Amino acid sequence: SSTVMAATALSGAVGVAAADMEGEANYRVTIANLASGQPLTPPLVVLHGAEASLVEAGAPAGEGLQQLAENGNAQVLVDALSGAEGVGSVAVGEHPIAAGGIPGAADVPSVATREVSGPAEAGLISLASMLICTTDGFSIVHDAPLPAEVGETATFFSHAYDAGTEINTESFADLVPPCQGLVGVSGEAEGVGASNPELAEGGVVAPHPGIAGEADLDGMAHAVAENPALVVIERLS
Repeated sequence: SSTVMAATALSGAVGVAAADMEGEANYRVTIANLASGQPLTPPLVVLHGAEASLVEAGAPAGEGLQQLAENGNAQVLVDALSGAEGVGSVAVGEHPIAAGGIPGAADVPSVATREVSGPAEAGLISLASMLICTTDGFSIVHDAPLPAEVGETATFFSHAYDAGTEINTESFADLVPPCQGLVGVSGEAEGVGASNPELAEGGVVAPHPGIAGEADLDGMAHAVAENPALVVIERLS
């Protein structure tokens, strides 16, 4: 969809140093998709301090998180974070990430690596991607400590959450169009890259309930893993 591709185009990092953050650190971030049948949109990567956070479980999702989770559109969240207090830098990856073996994703990497820079004092990193074959699911590592020393690495597993903003119909008509192509299946419905008010749920952010297999999605083939991605962060300088 246009929204997912817009996220793909945002490959540059946006430096937004807070007034009290001095000095810069460089990191290599490697993300591997562990969820067969659930491709991830290009990851949003944020270096930040304790006063900034992408998500709060049990609370309603903000507009930026809603757009990311429903439509793969990271731009709203990028705009909200850029210049926000405690945010050191914001970047979005160049490509979707799909686990190996998916028929429609032969040319889509299962592992993505990029370098990001931000104030050394930021201290924390958060990463988020839409779970493409869901209505409002997302994979996230949030408020994770960055490696403190050059050459040090830190490893994390992401968690699968539901934004609580859209009913989980599991119908291709309500999923972003890349889902069908990336998992190598097809249906009569093309899908949609915009939020549908008729599916508004009014819930809160919570662990994703998984795929029930009641419509177009298969409960096993498109299962939402508890830990959709492996993330390794290395401090380069």
